[in-house]
Amino acid sequence: MIGFIISAIKIIFLLGFLIFIHELGHFTVAKWCKVRVNEFAIGFGPTIWRRQGKETKYALRLVPLGGFVSMEGEEQRSEATGSFSKASIPKRIAIVVAGAMVNILFALMVYFLLAASSGSYITNEVNTVIEGYPAQEIGIQAGDKILQINKEKIHHIYDLNKALQRNTEEIKIKIERKR
Repeated sequence: MIGFIISAIKIIFLLGFLIFIHELGHFTVAKWCKVRVNEFAIGFGPTIWRRQGKETKYALRLVPLGGFVSMEGEEQRSEATGSFSKASIPKRIAIVVAGAMVNILFALMVYFLLAASSGSYITNEVNTVIEGYPAQEIGIQAGDKILQINKEKIHHIYDLNKALQRNTEEIKIKIERKR
């Protein structure tokens, strides 16, 4: 039960962070387009933290499953300087699209960071040998490096696959064994 509650709290805060990233996209582009942002809030329900900036009120609400960027002239047409309704159509489109674009860019950045740091390398070294398969039957062991197949040099798994597809009859394998 405790594990479920901890997992739920992690998910809620992860979603809160993703919502923050999304709303930050709207906020940043609105500021860049010189549109006045009245309030930037994360969450819904009662306000648990509030701070007044130069022109923007920043708020954190009790339940971090939502958020909003309230801009001047967004709900009702306003003729005030820096109004969303007075901004050009391309600027308004940019502000509206910014949230989704930031989410996509953030997801790509996280993906590439995880892929780059995963430590999974494609090499010519054998990780495991499955019992009953030809590799095990001919004596290949985990940790062996396959150097050649029928005089074709093997540098990584792609070379190995190509060599095995071309050579279906008799195969001569040269390996390097650590001992």
